[in-house]
Amino acid sequence: MYVTGSNIKRTDLETASPVTNMRREDIEQTGASTVRGVLESMTSFDSSTLRDNGNSSSFASGASGTSIHGLGKAATLVLVNNRRISNYAFADGGQQVFTNVDSIPADSLERIDTVADGASALYGSDAMAGVINFVTRRQFEGVKVRADVTRPQGASYGGENTASILLGKGNFDRDGYNVYVNVEGYRRFGYMLSDVIGEYPAWHKQYYSPAFGDPSLYSFPGNLNEAARTGTGAHPAIRQAIASCPATQRNASGLCTSDINFINQYSDPAERVNLYSQGRFKVSNTTTAFAEVSYSTTKTIYQGLPYANAAGSASNWFDGNTKTSQSVPKPKLAVGNPANPFPYEVGIDYRFMDNMDMWSSPTKATQYRVMTGLEGQLANGWDWKTAIGRVGGDAKARGRGPDRDAMPAAVHSGEYVIGGPNSQALLDRMFPEIGTNAKLSQDWIDAQVSGDTRIQLGGGALSFAVGGEVRHEKMFIRSTDNVVEARIIGRGSLWIDGERNMSALYGELNAPFTKKLEANAALRIDKNEGFDAHVSPKLGLVYKAIPEVMFRTTFAGGFRAPNIPETLGKVGLTGFFNSTLDPKRCATATSIRDILKNGNATDKSDATLAYNSGCLTSVPVMISSNANLKPETSRSATFGIVLDPLKNLNMTIDYWHLERRNEISYRDPSYVLAREDNADYRNYIARNAVSEQDVRLAARANQLSPGANLAFTSGTIQSLLLNYENFGKTQTSGVDIDVKSRFRMGEHGTLNLGLMNTVALTYKLWDIDANSYRPNQVGNRTVPRLKTVLSASWNKGNLTSTIRVNRTSAMALNFDETDQATWNTAGCQARIKPTGDLPCWQPASLRTDLNFSYTGFRNLRLALDIRNAFYDSAPVDLRGGYALRPRQFKGTAEYTF
Repeated sequence: MYVTGSNIKRTDLETASPVTNMRREDIEQTGASTVRGVLESMTSFDSSTLRDNGNSSSFASGASGTSIHGLGKAATLVLVNNRRISNYAFADGGQQVFTNVDSIPADSLERIDTVADGASALYGSDAMAGVINFVTRRQFEGVKVRADVTRPQGASYGGENTASILLGKGNFDRDGYNVYVNVEGYRRFGYMLSDVIGEYPAWHKQYYSPAFGDPSLYSFPGNLNEAARTGTGAHPAIRQAIASCPATQRNASGLCTSDINFINQYSDPAERVNLYSQGRFKVSNTTTAFAEVSYSTTKTIYQGLPYANAAGSASNWFDGNTKTSQSVPKPKLAVGNPANPFPYEVGIDYRFMDNMDMWSSPTKATQYRVMTGLEGQLANGWDWKTAIGRVGGDAKARGRGPDRDAMPAAVHSGEYVIGGPNSQALLDRMFPEIGTNAKLSQDWIDAQVSGDTRIQLGGGALSFAVGGEVRHEKMFIRSTDNVVEARIIGRGSLWIDGERNMSALYGELNAPFTKKLEANAALRIDKNEGFDAHVSPKLGLVYKAIPEVMFRTTFAGGFRAPNIPETLGKVGLTGFFNSTLDPKRCATATSIRDILKNGNATDKSDATLAYNSGCLTSVPVMISSNANLKPETSRSATFGIVLDPLKNLNMTIDYWHLERRNEISYRDPSYVLAREDNADYRNYIARNAVSEQDVRLAARANQLSPGANLAFTSGTIQSLLLNYENFGKTQTSGVDIDVKSRFRMGEHGTLNLGLMNTVALTYKLWDIDANSYRPNQVGNRTVPRLKTVLSASWNKGNLTSTIRVNRTSAMALNFDETDQATWNTAGCQARIKPTGDLPCWQPASLRTDLNFSYTGFRNLRLALDIRNAFYDSAPVDLRGGYALRPRQFKGTAEYTF
């Protein structure tokens, strides 16, 4: 059998390492339609990690990642049957390589094992926080078809459909072979903000986004917007609708608006087809041949808003190819343009809504694994196995962007007709197709021998495992030529192209010193091309004090080798950090926002614009690769107790502590901005001059509130230059508590109870200036102190009923000490002044799910899952806004031939 957390064959699943097992029936009772959904039911899983829905701006759009104990995707290794599968072709953030768990078909799984401690000594790089091992069925004979339909209650929008077929032939013990194939299709329906906007509470608009749901002033056919001028060509400020704007589109101030709620995609449609096939063939009484083939194709369709031009300051972005900042003035309507009634050029606030279909941004990706091997037993009883295979994938993301030359020229010259009509050929020239292409592969071969030695100890034979592997990896990611060459306004680029060889040798010993005391030791040597060899040790101890009580502990060293994006990038990652607080502008921006939101309709729209320009601003950043990086390293320790006080009651309590060193990262933009006046950081940042828009917003606020005397003293950020470095540390610790019990009640059936808890104790990041850890972040935003899942499943005859209660403890609104003054309870109350029972923290989250399944019909299984059965709303979040959480119904039919 596959044993996660050890290479030594054994029948006891309770090892020195804390391993959580989720069986097939547990997976079904979560009611999840995807593997990502199943993982979210585990308390050690970080639910805030990347998901495919709602991440159109990510460099790894179209995929869902995994993270254990908040240490990130790069520290969590994903396996299928104890071997690696392909990474997603795109790197998240242009840096992190990871596995897209949505590529794994759920119906082929027998169980999911999670090792929540350092596992590099067994599995190599990337396993510092732990391992998630998806264990598939060993064999299947027959035909099984399954269909799921998920819909939100009382809604005409959204939903998911899943269909799968599992076919198998042969019985390995009887026929000497078994082959099966599982094909799964998944579809998620997208919908727009207009479909759900009526469900948003008043506080979301009042405190989070004053302009939420309002018609946009970046409209079609738009508004003229020009700052006042003095001296030659003097004229007053201009802010008025284009003459062709219908009266029905004008707000109370007479400005032209467009309702974008109908084109603002809230949930992204997706389609996936996953295939998994496995074959096992008996070559002889002692040798078995095996093979696996998996393939996944995914398509996620993101719908971007049409490009909006805002009159005023120039567009700025960074050209990673030449390492220079780029700036293009905003287009203006020339004198004589039919939309310009003035004898001078005029700026325009405008949204290019000529053809809505052209703003669709699909991401397509594939992942595959092909492998074959042999396993058997030597004459002395030792087990051996070897395999050779290839994993890989590709991805393509597409969209549209404004050409730096064609778009401004067409608007200025009048070739582009404001308000239309315009030919598609012209639109294609102004907004050419842009995107990113990616491809990766890894060829590998491995071999292993394990068994019992002749050395007898007090508790049995000393057992061992030795093995090795060789891998060759290639990775290519490149933005389209027009993006790499900085011909697209405001668009960041990426260009990675590299390959490397990797090899490893490892050994493991299991020593049962006595019937009660057992030790497990592992050592692995990894050699990655371009870096020195790295040794990862691990020691585990198990002490069975009495049959009902077992103590266990592990000590491990881990590592993560610098990946290809971090070391072999040809053009540094360029892009934008959105929703960033700018310390030099946020206080002024907040004061202007608070005044403008009490003005007219135009002022309320400008209130959000002003606030976002200082407190939720977009920062152009370039992050360069670094060939001189060293591997990340870690030291971890666990201590646990396994209790079986009753025949059908099991409890595990495991403390974990991990310190990750030499972290490969870039200096956090918020951290750098907070230290802009420090000489060590001043050269990282370039700023624009205070813009005409800044002057206009402040002047209007001073007009509405005489004596306010507000003015921006610093312009927006033009660029921030960073590179990957070994400088960070993370320290994290906590306790995982898992309780399982089973009560057999005779004619009243069987009751299974479960309680899963993850208690976070510390999560600290290193302060490189102070040379010490920053304050503990547990309890702050995104780092809850306690996550709990309480489950009860009752089975009688053909009926099984399950209830799962999911709870996440309350959190503060501030991420860390850098934004504490503005987002802790006192800062929030001073800035936002919420009324009623609205909290300046994020209250605890509670959700209850129900599941019912019936097998009373021959060969047929029917199931109903009710997610959020009691319609509990997501907690109020004055910083992140309202989160939609409807009640959902999922029906399942499964038939076995």
